[in-house]
Amino acid sequence: MGTGLVLAVLSGLVSPVPAPVRLGLFATVAVGLVLLDVRSPSLRLPQRTELIPQEVFQRGMGRGGFLFGLEYGCGWRTLIPSAAAYVAAAFVLLLVLPPGWAVVLGAAFGLSRSLAVLQYVLLGAPGWQAFLARHSRVLERTGSVLAAALLLAAAATHGG
Repeated sequence: MGTGLVLAVLSGLVSPVPAPVRLGLFATVAVGLVLLDVRSPSLRLPQRTELIPQEVFQRGMGRGGFLFGLEYGCGWRTLIPSAAAYVAAAFVLLLVLPPGWAVVLGAAFGLSRSLAVLQYVLLGAPGWQAFLARHSRVLERTGSVLAAALLLAAAATHGG
């Protein structure tokens, strides 16, 4: 959510660019990112390459869970496995939307990143780690395609 708000503020720098140009640029960036993601064995975009350390939980599960969620959800200290987050960032940055869009996208990103864990917690489904290990790249690519399609539709509806 914090990253989305920063992007929303920075989008003011591109606001003088005509809306149709920004919309075309977003479409180009979104399609390019998805093609890169679909064609690559792993996503190679700028990001941190380290995982969040377990020491985050040393001061208790409540505080540790909050810090882990903050760092994980913002992408500050974790791997970003698909282009979906980059497509969403381009959406907020290039379309100069109200800050509420950034909050909604941040919440959707955080929820989507937590679905596998929530499935395990709520359903107690054994073997979810093995399933994710076998299907992670397919799920990541599917997420990129869906995110780009939804955001392109929203951008076309919004009109830049």
